[in-house]
Amino acid sequence: MIFSRFKQPWLWAVLVLILDFASKRLVLVHQEALRARIPVIGDLARFAYVRNPGSAMGLFPVGRTVLVGVSLLTSAFLIYLYLTTPARLKVRKAAMACILGGAVGNLIDRIFYGGLVVDFIDLGIGSHRFYTFNVADMGVTIGGVILFLSLLLGGGDQHE
Repeated sequence: MIFSRFKQPWLWAVLVLILDFASKRLVLVHQEALRARIPVIGDLARFAYVRNPGSAMGLFPVGRTVLVGVSLLTSAFLIYLYLTTPARLKVRKAAMACILGGAVGNLIDRIFYGGLVVDFIDLGIGSHRFYTFNVADMGVTIGGVILFLSLLLGGGDQHE
């Protein structure tokens, strides 16, 4: 599995954070061009610059302070879980690290960009679109799925 290639699972947090930060800065530099929605794979996948005031999928636009607070608490909890998870559970720790990297990536936007997160990956067909997202969201989603499967299939004390 790709997670096992990294000797230290925490490196996944760093990787997600770096890729998220770099991709969002590129988007900000080219935001005018991206407002026109640039096709990547026809109409199926395109780059489009948007600012998300809410949480996941633009839901719950409860305000910057609440979202920053929730993100900080979530990040602290993920760090606690990571540190208290046995070292032998590398896949589980790597999944938590991916989630943490994504959470911190979006937290940076919320703090430094007026509570708005930079989103730019737009998927769908015609007028039927999925929500626009970013690399941090991918880290949270992929990490969450892997963590769920790890917990579901791995049991509490088995090696991964």
